[in-house]
Amino acid sequence: MDDSQLDLGALEDIDPSLEGGFKIQFDREIHIETRVQDANTGPQEIGTLELVRVKILVQGEQQAFENLKIELTSETDLFFNYITIINKDNYKRIREEQKLTIEYPQFLQMLIKLLNSCHKEPNHFFCVFFMQQDGAARLDFIENLEYKFMEMLSLEFSSASEETIRQNVSFRYNLMKAKLQFVQNRLNDIASLIKLKNPSLLVQINKASAGVSQNQSTQNASKYLGQSKKNNTSKFV
Repeated sequence: MDDSQLDLGALEDIDPSLEGGFKIQFDREIHIETRVQDANTGPQEIGTLELVRVKILVQGEQQAFENLKIELTSETDLFFNYITIINKDNYKRIREEQKLTIEYPQFLQMLIKLLNSCHKEPNHFFCVFFMQQDGAARLDFIENLEYKFMEMLSLEFSSASEETIRQNVSFRYNLMKAKLQFVQNRLNDIASLIKLKNPSLLVQINKASAGVSQNQSTQNASKYLGQSKKNNTSKFV
């Protein structure tokens, strides 16, 4: 194991999501419809389908956890960060209001099952995330029964604090930077091995790579020139 792999492992261990003894139980990107909700006019009628990273963590043992935390983040918007923490007390309220039949210890598996269904069967199960200007939000799990939409579960969220967002963005940036460095180091190792075993092959690979880069640059330039020519022509028509 090289230093890059050690750095990646060390970075993953300092994930700010794990603070307080939380352990990750689910971590996957799910397509979620997002809607901005105005206090006066209500939510948007048509939302935007976004790829949202959903992370579920528990504090304590998996079968007897004290708190369950759900984090929603996005790779396209690093400052999109919403959190909800559910314990036995507020789960009791959720269960009564939404007429759920399971106990708190089974809630984790229920959530994982719902999210996996949204991932595998998006035409039958999906999520809608409503966001308000004050940072409050709500995630609805919907089942499409063909003749109507049935809300299976609704959870309240709130926007993460500025400090939490800062820590999360910093962690994700450093992790991505370490991954890129790992890939670069691995590429250098492979190049060194090819150079040692078959130098002519490395020359051919480099020429081919340079040719692909040149063609891509030419295509981009052609598109730009074509668009510029079109724009200039339209001005004088």
